[in-house]
Amino acid sequence: MDRTPSEVGERAELAVAAALRLAGKRVYLPFFAADSRVDLVFEDEDGFHRAQVKSSRVRGDVIWFRACSFTNKVHRDYRGEVDVIAIYSPELDQVFLIPVDQAPARGGHLRLKPARNNQATGVRWARDYLLNATPEGS
Repeated sequence: MDRTPSEVGERAELAVAAALRLAGKRVYLPFFAADSRVDLVFEDEDGFHRAQVKSSRVRGDVIWFRACSFTNKVHRDYRGEVDVIAIYSPELDQVFLIPVDQAPARGGHLRLKPARNNQATGVRWARDYLLNATPEGS
């Protein structure tokens, strides 16, 4: 079934919020700022973190995602406005948290398996950003 971009985004935000709660983090949602650059805020032992949530697609051995908005034919990244890009993969039902300063400016990917040419330099491994949805001590 085709979904509107808003429905895809809402599903991703709900999945990220649920995964963060399962990981033992407190989650706060903006009440009056639905059009804000910040989709949610979460709190952990390091403090508060502003998150922009993005849905992704699995393409071969990578999870592909956008790391910017595209409004009125203008790309705009999130540096300086959020702390993390929270990527939800519907195909894998997993969440990945990428610090905004480690995210590409427009679009990028997280590698699930080694590349066929065995390139390892500069590879952004999905496992390094996977949110463990089980709280420590459980």
